[in-house]
Formats: sequence, C-alpha cells, structure tokens
Amino acid sequence: MRKIRLLSVWVAGCVAAIATGCVSLDDHRQLQMAHRTLEAEKAQLEQELYDLRNSNNNLQSQLSSTEQNIRSRESLASNLQAENNRLQAAVGSAQRTVEELARQNVLQDPIIIESTKLPEALDSALQDFASRHPGSVSYDPSNGVVKWTSDLLFALGSDIVKDSAKQSLDGFASIMQSSAAQGFDVMVIGHTDDRPIKREETRRNHPTNWHLSTHRSISVSNVLRERGISEDRIGVTGFGETRPIASNSTESGRGQNRRVEIFVVPRGSVAGQMAKQSQTGSSDVASRRSTNNNFTK
Repeated sequence: MRKIRLLSVWVAGCVAAIATGCVSLDDHRQLQMAHRTLEAEKAQLEQELYDLRNSNNNLQSQLSSTEQNIRSRESLASNLQAENNRLQAAVGSAQRTVEELARQNVLQDPIIIESTKLPEALDSALQDFASRHPGSVSYDPSNGVVKWTSDLLFALGSDIVKDSAKQSLDGFASIMQSSAAQGFDVMVIGHTDDRPIKREETRRNHPTNWHLSTHRSISVSNVLRERGISEDRIGVTGFGETRPIASNSTESGRGQNRRVEIFVVPRGSVAGQMAKQSQTGSSDVASRRSTNNNFTK
C-alpha cells in the first residue's frame, strides 16, 4: 500500500508537470506505465477483497450451520437424558415390586423341606464323603442335609462355582448316581448373610441377596447336571438372608450364614416343591451364568 501511495504521489507530480508543460516524452511514457501499474494493482486488490468477502461469507455460513448442529445435539442429548431417567425410574420401581413380592412369598408361603432319615448305605456314603472334605462340607444325618460354605464355593458377590470346589461336588454327584440313592432327589438351597449388595458390578447381575442366593443354587445345580444327575431330580431355590443360622453381627456368624444346602429327599419331593413355587411365583429358576467374579458385595 505504501508503494501505491508513493506511486500515486509521483504520478500526481507528473500530472502537475504536464499541466505546466514541463514534462518530457520519457516522463510521459513513465507516467502512462505507472498509471497502468496502479490500475493493475487496484484490480488485484479489488479481487482480493472480493475473495476475502466470499471466504468470510462461507465461514459465517459454516459457523451458523455448526451452531445449529450444536443446538440440535444438545436438544437430542436432553431428550435422551430425560428418557434414560424415565427408564431408570421404571426399572427401579419394577425391581422394588419384584423384591417385595419375593419377600412376601418367602415369608408368607415358605418352602417346607421334609427331612428324612436316609437308608443306611446312602447315609454311610454321605458321612464318609463329608469326612473327606473337613472344613468345607458338613453332613447332618438327622435330616439328610449336606452343607457347603459359600465362601469356599464362590468368590464374594459371584455365582461362578470355583474350580477348587467342583471336586467335592463331583464326589456328591457320584453318590447320588449310585444305586443307594436311586430313590432320592436333591433340593439345592442358597443362603447369604444380611449385608446388602452395594457394588454396581455385582448389582447388575444380582440386584439383591435373594437373587444372589438363588443364582448360586442354580450354578450348583448346573454342576450336578453336568455330572450326570437328571434335571427332574434337582430343585433349586434361594432364601437370601431370611434364614440365618448364626448372628450376622460377627464375621464368623456371617460366614456361617453364607452357605449352600443340599437336601437329599425322597423321589418326587422336588417335583412337588417346584410345582408349588411355580404357582406362587416365588422362585427364579431360569438357568443363567454370570461373568462377575472376584469382587466384594
């Protein structure tokens, strides 16, 4: 621009000189060239200004489009958040309803397991089995109950049977397939302590202790089925924390309450109990496997 101003000043001087008649032919030619140069530079500047205005208009258009997209996305995000809140509220309400129905059914119409004195051969086999797994398995000959400590069967908050526990379940399944046990079925019952489930990873698969206890009994029944015990001889249920055998005020007591019991019952007892559960809707016996392992409740 400074160059243009200087050239303009020079041209103006030359024009004044021409007007006074003091310009040579060379000066006149130089004046013409300078004028053409000024015209060319002016045209170039006008083109640059035109291009800049077009570029600015394009940028303004892009900015307006971007702002509109942002507003649209913000509106969509707001709608999705509102829908998510609505769904979460509905899920929470449904879960509370299920838990209340389950609690009412467990308390008002409990499953009654008829204890029985087992035949000598079966009783002897189960006593020998328990003696070979001290500290993890116990057997009560007065009612035919074989009991496992849940902590030895499962990690806290999990329903995946530990590999280390499958050996004892294998031994039990072998006994139940022997000739001594042909007239008997098994009822698998899960129990927990009274600590609520807090970890989000656990709650996704086991919303309550009632769910966790039932899912654990299902997992044990799956192992027994894999070892050859037919489905029509196996029943499953869970009582959560509702049937403690020790105080939950100590860790020792809570450990006793976290257990899986297998009742050995006369043939046909399981079918009757499952029919009763189906009528009351108090059991969750859909076969499932969760993937959450090695975390606390």
